Amino acid sequence: MNKNIIICGSAERVYAATLACLLVDFPLTINLLADDGLSVDQLQELVNAADLQNHIVVQEVNTAAFKTADLLLITDLQTISSEISASDYATAILPDFRKLIASAMANGFAGKICLLQKYDELFTYFAWRFSGLPQSDIVGFGTFPATLLLERLLQKQLRVGRHDVRAYVVGTTQQPIVAWSRAYIGVAPVLTLVANETTDFDADKMMQLEQRVQKESSVEQFALQAICLQTVLQALLFEAGLLSTFTTLHPYHDDQFVAYSAPVYLSGSGTRQVTELSLTKEEQAELAATLAVTRDVLTQIEQGGLGV
Repeated sequence: MNKNIIICGSAERVYAATLACLLVDFPLTINLLADDGLSVDQLQELVNAADLQNHIVVQEVNTAAFKTADLLLITDLQTISSEISASDYATAILPDFRKLIASAMANGFAGKICLLQKYDELFTYFAWRFSGLPQSDIVGFGTFPATLLLERLLQKQLRVGRHDVRAYVVGTTQQPIVAWSRAYIGVAPVLTLVANETTDFDADKMMQLEQRVQKESSVEQFALQAICLQTVLQALLFEAGLLSTFTTLHPYHDDQFVAYSAPVYLSGSGTRQVTELSLTKEEQAELAATLAVTRDVLTQIEQGGLGV
């Protein structure tokens, strides 16, 4: 039986996300809302592509489709300059985002929400606030693509297998923090390899990898997200559990919450934190600074300081 997903956002993003889903040919019914701006030709192109696959259907629907949707996949709702700040982006996007969530809930949506948006640390939080859904049913892609990228770069650098590497990039998409203290090759911490003269891996090469991850944070992330979409859909809809870094809600000070990327277990039951994230003092201080900035933007929005 096909799983029902609704993909929302700007026409460009909806088209690209739908195409990414089509390429993996999971048993899916992809529902595209009539008001997302896809042209008749674009919609027909996607419908035709689905007909070439064995297990997937693409169709245009109205808001009544929210009632039976298993997953709401929200991409960027507008095409906005990549240089825009978090606060300006929220000011531009949040009114439409609120309307989308309100429409979903008014039509009986009871599935999970997955966010492929810029600054998803803000929109994961507001998806929870606006929807009233459990925190475990709302997840942003966050630093998951950056984590996979770091693991692949380490794999190639050290010439080991894909499953021999475990690494984590935490924080936010725009301010990723490589948790070197939690990175392993097999059972060996990566930091021990830096100090080992018998390995072809030193502090300079480690810094080059970190700079590569940081560089990716400053450019468009949608291509990376699209490639990672197959893995996320498998975990959320088809019980192929996944442990990696995703954006979820976490307690902050004084009964406040903040969203950021940290290791969580993703499955058909939603997200679940399996252990507390243990970082060095330096890594923890860097993460705390990032969260303070995010929480400040959230507070400004909630208090009306950004005019949203």
